[in-house]
Amino acid sequence: MNQNDPPTEHILACLSSSPSNAKIVRTAATMAKAFGGTFTALYVRTPDSDQMGQEDCRRLQQHIRMAEQAGADISTIYGDDIPQQIAEFARISGITKIVLGSSSVHRRHFWSGPSLTEKLTMTAPNLDIYIIPDASAENGYGSGRKLFTRPLLPSVRDLLITAGILSCITLIGFFFLQLDFARYNIIMLYMLGMLFTALCTSGYTCGVLGSVASVALYNFFLTEPRLTFHAYDPGYQVTFALMLTSAIITCTLTTRLKDHAKMSAQAAFRTKVLFDTNQLLQKAKSEEEIFSLTASQLMKLLNRSLIVYLEQNGGLGAEQVFGVDGETAQNIFSAPEERDAANWTFANKKRSGAGTDSYPDAK
Repeated sequence: MNQNDPPTEHILACLSSSPSNAKIVRTAATMAKAFGGTFTALYVRTPDSDQMGQEDCRRLQQHIRMAEQAGADISTIYGDDIPQQIAEFARISGITKIVLGSSSVHRRHFWSGPSLTEKLTMTAPNLDIYIIPDASAENGYGSGRKLFTRPLLPSVRDLLITAGILSCITLIGFFFLQLDFARYNIIMLYMLGMLFTALCTSGYTCGVLGSVASVALYNFFLTEPRLTFHAYDPGYQVTFALMLTSAIITCTLTTRLKDHAKMSAQAAFRTKVLFDTNQLLQKAKSEEEIFSLTASQLMKLLNRSLIVYLEQNGGLGAEQVFGVDGETAQNIFSAPEERDAANWTFANKKRSGAGTDSYPDAK
């Protein structure tokens, strides 16, 4: 291949917190080098990413740094349908080969939906997918949307909100009966209550519990005979089943839309911060102002206090501490181990400090 020719292969490695994801990153980097192509590492951030434990977050960051050191372009996209997000990113970015772990290849149970690889093959049939042996089936990419990946126990606040909404709907249902309204109006009233429940609570648990409870309350209080779970009309059995199914689907879709709105807001916030940073830095007139603006924008993104060391005479000068919300930072930044970690990072151009192998005792 002529060195002036553009690379013909674009390798994509999917990042995750799986312990064996490091092997996938190394394999993709080796393939990119062998084919003389470009290398991109992609992480799909889902609504459940916020529930990730500290150990998983640490491993994910390690894999991202490993990909960066291997020359990869790091990209993060947002969505809950992982195969669709990967396929769309691959189409837009001109990806030719995707590297995955084998834990995403097979279905775990006969009743499971299509695997990630199967969905990718159906969505993007022109892509070459390489499967790397992956000993760990956990913490990798799943096949897509999952309903119960969040904590099943709802908060007391969510339970009280659900109980309040159902109580109000049942009282209104009694009023509708007194006015001799058609019963389908009461059923739609409960559907509206489930919609409010999904909007006012977090997760799926209260929506599902509320859907079951709404059917039970309607049967117990608003059908003949009253105050029993029996029903004279045999057609009510079908009504109850349809009511429960519709309520669960409604609250599930509403919760998913809330998740999409949250992720869109996060992406919009990061985009705005980056755009504002570009505009502000163009107006900066001094080195001190550049440092101050950069630290201020980083604090908005990270919500953490920052310390900036200026390079002076080939080393690090005095530190400048920027506290979040104007808070006075602690003197931990002036401790010897913190300074040593900063000097080591400056000299070696690598990360150090808490959570790394170099100066892990630093705070």
